[in-house]
Amino acid sequence: MIQVLYCSEERMLKRGLKKLVSSILEKKDDMNFVSLDMIETKLIDLYNEAESLPLGYEKKVVVADNFFYLTKSKTKPKLQKNDDEEPLLEYFESPNPFIHLFLVVYSDSIDEKSRFYKALQKGGAKVSQIGLLSEEEWKTYCVDYFKKRGSSITSEARDLLLSKTKGDYSLFLNESDKLLSYALGQEVDREMVEKLCVSPLEEDVFQLSRALSRGDKGAAIGIYKDLKIKNTSAVTLLNLLAKEYRFLHEVAILQKEGADTYTIARELLASIGRVNACLYSLRRLSTRKIEECQEMIYQTLLSIMQGKMGEELAFNLLLSNFPIDK
Repeated sequence: MIQVLYCSEERMLKRGLKKLVSSILEKKDDMNFVSLDMIETKLIDLYNEAESLPLGYEKKVVVADNFFYLTKSKTKPKLQKNDDEEPLLEYFESPNPFIHLFLVVYSDSIDEKSRFYKALQKGGAKVSQIGLLSEEEWKTYCVDYFKKRGSSITSEARDLLLSKTKGDYSLFLNESDKLLSYALGQEVDREMVEKLCVSPLEEDVFQLSRALSRGDKGAAIGIYKDLKIKNTSAVTLLNLLAKEYRFLHEVAILQKEGADTYTIARELLASIGRVNACLYSLRRLSTRKIEECQEMIYQTLLSIMQGKMGEELAFNLLLSNFPIDK
C-alpha cells in the first residue's frame, strides 16, 4: 500500500505521519521501519527497500521523506548519478501489499502531471493533503493541547498566543511548551504569554516584509509601532529588512531558473517553510519590483546615515511610499 502525504507545514505533516505509522506498527525496529531522506537517497535504493520484506515479518513501513519528485517544477527533477527511476515507477503501478510506503511531500500542492503521480494512480495509491487548521480549529486545538498536558489556558491567553504564532505550527509548539514548563500545571494566563512569548526580532521583521510584499501597509505600520515600543532602532530594522529582500531576490532568481522548493532550500541553506513563504509572495512580485524595494530600503538607510533625515520619519516614509500596493 502506498500513501502520499503533502503539506507545507513540516511538523504538522510529521505529526499526521506518526499517527499513521503507529496505527500500522505496534512496535518499530530496524527491520520493520525504514525512513529515507530522498534529497540524499537514490530512487533505486527506495525501490529496493519497498520491495524487500524481512524474513519473519508480516509487514513493513518505509517512509520516503522529502519526496520532491512530486512537487511542481518548471524542469524535471534531476536524478543522482547512476540512479534509475524505472524500477520505482513500475513498483508504484504494482506495489507490494505487505509494504506500507509513505511518500512525504512538503508542499501545498503536488504535480499531477508527473510520471510518478500517474504511476501512483495506476497502483491505487492514496493521496492525502494534511490540512492546515482554521481559526476556530486552532482555538479548539490550543485548549486541548494544554489540557492533555495537565494544564489549561484562559481564552485571553489563548487568543494572544495564537496571534503571536500566526498559524505557524512549529512556533506554536515551541511557545506552548515554554508556557507549560513555566506554569507547572497551573492555568496559563495572558500575563504569562506576554512575559514569555516575545517574538524574536527576525520573526517580526519577517512578518513586516510579508505585510509589505502583499501591499498591506496598515499591517506593516502596526508591526512597526509594536517594534518601537520594544525600542528597536529603525537602522536595525532596515538592515534586517534589506536582508529579507535580498533573500527573496535570490529565491526569485532560482525559481526563474527552474529550481524547485527543495533545490532552493538546499542552495540557500534555508528551511522549506521559509522558501515556501517566499514563493507565495513571489506570486504577485516580479524580480524588477523586488529590486525597486531593495533600492528604496538602501536609499532610506543612506538618508539616515548621512543625517539628511531622522530615523522615525525616514522609516515612516518608507512604509507609506513602499512600491507595492494591494
